[in-house]
Amino acid sequence: MRTTDFDSAVHEESFLISSFDADFNGNAKLTSICNYLQEIAGKHVDLIHQGLNDLQVKNMAWVLSRLKVHIYEYPKWKDKITIQTWPTGTNGLFGNRDFKIKNESGKTIAIATSAWIIIQMDNKRPVRPNHFADKMTVYNETLVFSNPLQKLKIENNFEFNEKIKIHYSDIDINQHVNNVKYIKWVMDACPIKKLNKDQISELQINFLHESKLTDELIIFGNKTECEPHQFVIKNRKTGIEHCHAIIKWT
Repeated sequence: MRTTDFDSAVHEESFLISSFDADFNGNAKLTSICNYLQEIAGKHVDLIHQGLNDLQVKNMAWVLSRLKVHIYEYPKWKDKITIQTWPTGTNGLFGNRDFKIKNESGKTIAIATSAWIIIQMDNKRPVRPNHFADKMTVYNETLVFSNPLQKLKIENNFEFNEKIKIHYSDIDINQHVNNVKYIKWVMDACPIKKLNKDQISELQINFLHESKLTDELIIFGNKTECEPHQFVIKNRKTGIEHCHAIIKWT
């Protein structure tokens, strides 16, 4: 792992907010923003030869374990945004990565941090990322959040539950539900009155266990005005918890 200056560690790409990436208010969907983050992270590790194809030959894969996104200002349909991302080092089993999103004026409108793990595809066991991180150029002098991502503590005072049916379009190249689909399910479970009146300012989510096409899931959450809103997605048959999420509003 080589610690260096910011410019040497960062990867930067621009994205145009298309109509299908905007919500009914014309703002970029949080799920679309998270898709951009996943896309640029994947491209960056490809460039440094630690990406999907590089790990597949070793029967390994990167999977997202924890994510925190804070939105200061949502970009709108037809806006052009620039996303910067860079590795910030390792912490045990986790490889950490930060993000900044800027508008066309160069103003930072969102920040995010993430924790990834490398798993063996045959048995799903985690692999310490040290060997891979040693080949990465890291910048960790300034983190976008002052505190590292932690395991979420969810209170079980849920007010509702809804069934989730997994569809073909939910499955990604790793043959399991893509992480952004969990974010979509969480957002779809938010009170529509709240979505009409306010905006999500922060999402923090832990991805705990993968789910497959044949799994039957159920989401638990609260729909009152109390904040933050908390959610758990479980397997209906086994009770295994696949996802914890906390949402804060403006």
